[in-house]
Amino acid sequence: MKIQVETVSPIERKVTIEVDPERVAKELERAYTGLSRRVKLRGFRPGKAPRKVLERQFKSEVESEVAQRIVTETFAEAVRVEDLPVVAAPSVSIAEGVAEGKGMKYSARVEVKPKLEPKDYRGLEVTRKPPEVTDQMVSDELTKLQDSMAQLVPAEGRFEAQEGDWAVIDHEGTIDGLPFEGGKAESVTVKVAPGPVAEGNLGQLAGKKLGETVEIDEPFAEDHRNPALRGKTAHMKVTLKELKVRQPPAVDDALAKEVGIEGVETLEQLRGRIRSDLEKREKRRAENELKDALVKAALGKNEFEVPPALVERAIDTMIEGAAERFARQGIDIRRLELDIARMRADLREQALLQVRGALLLEAIADAEKVDVTDEDLQAEAARIADELGMPLAKVQQQVRGKEAREALKNRIREEKALALLSSAANIKSS
Repeated sequence: MKIQVETVSPIERKVTIEVDPERVAKELERAYTGLSRRVKLRGFRPGKAPRKVLERQFKSEVESEVAQRIVTETFAEAVRVEDLPVVAAPSVSIAEGVAEGKGMKYSARVEVKPKLEPKDYRGLEVTRKPPEVTDQMVSDELTKLQDSMAQLVPAEGRFEAQEGDWAVIDHEGTIDGLPFEGGKAESVTVKVAPGPVAEGNLGQLAGKKLGETVEIDEPFAEDHRNPALRGKTAHMKVTLKELKVRQPPAVDDALAKEVGIEGVETLEQLRGRIRSDLEKREKRRAENELKDALVKAALGKNEFEVPPALVERAIDTMIEGAAERFARQGIDIRRLELDIARMRADLREQALLQVRGALLLEAIADAEKVDVTDEDLQAEAARIADELGMPLAKVQQQVRGKEAREALKNRIREEKALALLSSAANIKSS
C-alpha cells in the first residue's frame, strides 16, 4: 500500500492511497465466498455456487461493498502510519475502483487538529472580581427560598379579582362557532396578569367578580403545535369560580425545618448554610471568570484556524446537555418544537471559543510537558465524589473505562495548563 499525504491547509490533509492488486483480489475472493454462503440460487447448494454465476448477478454490489471495506481499513491504517490527528470522517473520492487483477486508488480529504506552537502565554494581564458574599445576598437568597415555598390560599374578604391574583376558572371555546379539542375545561388555575393565555395568563379577569363570565377572543400562533389551530381565533367564555393569592411562609425556625436540609433546624443555621453555599458559588464564579479571562487573553496572542467538525461537535454536546437538563425536569426537548438550525447558529460563536481554548490549552500543556499521574486521577475522582456527594467507589467505577479515563486525563491536563497560566499572569482585582 502506498500513502501520500498533502497539506491542503493547517486543518486539512489530502491523503492519496494506492492499494496493490493482490489485496484487492483477496478482498474480492473473501466477499464472493461469503456471498455464496448467504444467497440461495436455484440448482446450487449453499456455498457451492460458482463465482462466475455470482458475478453475473451481484458484480456491482460486491465491488461496491469491497471498495467501501478497503477504504475503511486502509484509511485507518494510513492514519496510524502517518500519525494524522484526524477529527472527522474523510471525504473520499475513488479514482480507480475495484476490479479483478487491478489495484485500487483513491484520495481522502480530512480535517485534522492544527499543529500549534503557542506563544506569549506567560505574563498575561487579566482582572478578576474576588469572591464576596454580603448580608444582602444572603437575605435575597432567603427571600427566594421563602417565595418558592409559597402556597396558594383562598383570597379572604373580597370577591373581585385583582391583578396578581390566581383564579380558578371554567372555560369553553369555539372556532367559527364550533367546539375544538382542548377548548373546554373545568377548574383551571390561571394568573390574573397581562401576557399570553398560552402561558397561563388572563389579564381580562381583573375587576371581575366571582361567578361572572367574561368573553374573549384569543388568536392562535401561526406555528402552534396543533396544525388545526394555527392562525385561527378562538372565542372563549371564561367563568370565574375561585380567587387565590400566594402566601409565603414566615421566615422563622419552622421554615428552616421545612426546607429539609440535614443539620438545619433553626433560622440561624439556615442563614449559615445559605452563606456557605453562596461562598462556594462565588468562589466557583471567580475561578471560572479568571479561567475565561486567561484563555481569552492567550487566544488574543495566538491566531489559528479551527476544524469546523470540532465546532459542530461542540454544538452537539451543548444541545445534548440542554436536552439532559430538560429531561431531568420531565420535559422532552423534542416536544418543544425548537428551531434547531437557529439554535445551532446562536451557539456557534460560543462553541468556536470553547474549541479554540481547548486546542490552545492542549498545545500549552504539550509545550510545557504537562503530565497526568495516577495520583492526579485519584485526587480528581475524590474531588468529583465530594462535589457531587457520591461514593468514591462509584466515581472510580464510572471513570474506569478507557474513553472515560482519557477524558478525565485531558480535563486534568487542561486544568494544569490553566494553573500554569494563572501562576505566570499579572492578575489585578477589579
